Amino acid sequence: MGYTGRIVVARSDHRLAEALPGIGILDQQDLGGGWQSLHLDGDLRSATQTLVTQTGSPALSAFILDSDLADVSALTPGGVRWRAYLHEEAAEEMGAPPLGTSRDEVVGQALAWSAEAGLTASETALRAALDAHHTLAEETFDELLAALGIVAG
Repeated sequence: MGYTGRIVVARSDHRLAEALPGIGILDQQDLGGGWQSLHLDGDLRSATQTLVTQTGSPALSAFILDSDLADVSALTPGGVRWRAYLHEEAAEEMGAPPLGTSRDEVVGQALAWSAEAGLTASETALRAALDAHHTLAEETFDELLAALGIVAG
């Protein structure tokens, strides 16, 4: 049985946990450049919006289901938003609703998100990460973060 819960990622001068009081945190990482990630004990659907509001910085999160699927959502203070499934075939098998956004639209929105975040994303790496299927959805999410320009250092 794999991990089920939400991973949140944002840039902040303060600990991200301070922006999400009252939620259990299983792990936290410094990703460099002020970027941090938290593995939450469970789900907080409003986490992305809360982090953008609290930090004034772009944020993204992934709801991981049994390490098989990642439902990723991202938002910037300027209103750029996107959503995608990692391990999309697992989402289909589990009956997740279609997102109604083409791959090209997701890539374009993700590139705009990255630019607003002050990062340099790779379109080729983004497409590869969105199509990747690692053993764990968390590994695929890490690949997506790197493609967006967030590289743990």
